Amino acid sequence: MNRETRSFAELQAVCLQTLRQCQGFEMVNEVLVQPREKCLGAANWTLAAVRPRVDNNALRAARGTIDFLQKTYWLDDAEAEAAAQALRRRR
Repeated sequence: MNRETRSFAELQAVCLQTLRQCQGFEMVNEVLVQPREKCLGAANWTLAAVRPRVDNNALRAARGTIDFLQKTYWLDDAEAEAAAQALRRRR
């Protein structure tokens, strides 16, 4: 599957713009994505947080949109690796 490669900033902006169209996400003003180390063909990033937080029902309802985003966009490998290394150093 071909995905569009995006930087952290670009990916977060696309996710924010897309998710704000979902019910319950209208007031969200920030999303955080986090790289995944062992993706094995799946998305190499995950949605780590939205601010302000949304309730679980809204999050469950947006699961299809999040899946679509993960199938459409790939986090830039260099940025993903740098972020993963930074996380490992913090631990």
